[in-house]
Amino acid sequence: MRLAPGSAPVDFSLRLKGPEQVKLIAPGLLPPHLEDFLARWAEPGGPFVPVRALWLEFDLDRPVEEAPVPAVIAKLGQGTDPVWALDVLWPALQGSPLHPAQRERVRACWEAIPPESFLLYAFSLLSRPGGAVRMELFGLDLEGIAGYLGRIAPAAVSRVREAAALLRDAERLHLSFDVTDEVLPRIGIEGSYPRLPRREPAWVALLDRFVATGLCAPEKRDTLLAWPGYDTFWTAPASWPVGEVGTNGLCVRGLSHLKVVSSPCREPEAKAYLLAGWRA
Repeated sequence: MRLAPGSAPVDFSLRLKGPEQVKLIAPGLLPPHLEDFLARWAEPGGPFVPVRALWLEFDLDRPVEEAPVPAVIAKLGQGTDPVWALDVLWPALQGSPLHPAQRERVRACWEAIPPESFLLYAFSLLSRPGGAVRMELFGLDLEGIAGYLGRIAPAAVSRVREAAALLRDAERLHLSFDVTDEVLPRIGIEGSYPRLPRREPAWVALLDRFVATGLCAPEKRDTLLAWPGYDTFWTAPASWPVGEVGTNGLCVRGLSHLKVVSSPCREPEAKAYLLAGWRA
């Protein structure tokens, strides 16, 4: 959800924790090349074993009559082979090979990653125009982010450094950027804390900073802080999916992370990512 005052579009993401969950996706929901990718991911010992989990992210910025094409986000690990990602994974996600200039730019960005960081998520952005792919890095602190951008997108360093200061003291930082035949100017930085707001007051301080700078409406801050918790059949009987899960289990709600997006000639944009899921 966007945190600026007023109503705004939202996105909805579905996490597949492992290949065994592919069978839960309805046939025909995804384009044929993505259905083929999921089927091959589900193959034991297949070409996509390095993919640890997947997110399917649906942009809900307009009314839809049928399921839109999702962004597909592949979770990777340290030591992922860049040649495999460039020539096997991304072509499968995109439905065609990366064009040579884009492949070269992605390769250069990968080679510039410092030893303390790695590519955590590889994105296909077919839901958006332009044919870009997204790289999301984990393991850099704020100074490390500035240093890395100085190598791959030096023109963005000063404005991203200013936006990133909003996330000072945040933990588990992620850096994300989109790549065509160049690194695009829109750059995101995420931060979070291991514990939820009831046990981690730093969430409140961070959101208060967003409110003070006009990036977050006070009522949205309050909603975020109230979101974490859980429901059962007994606390929410009218909306509980009894037919699918019976009366057992929990619907758990959590706050995943906050994100600041920096774009040229615009004020930074703040977003929050909420979690909800069923547990037996």
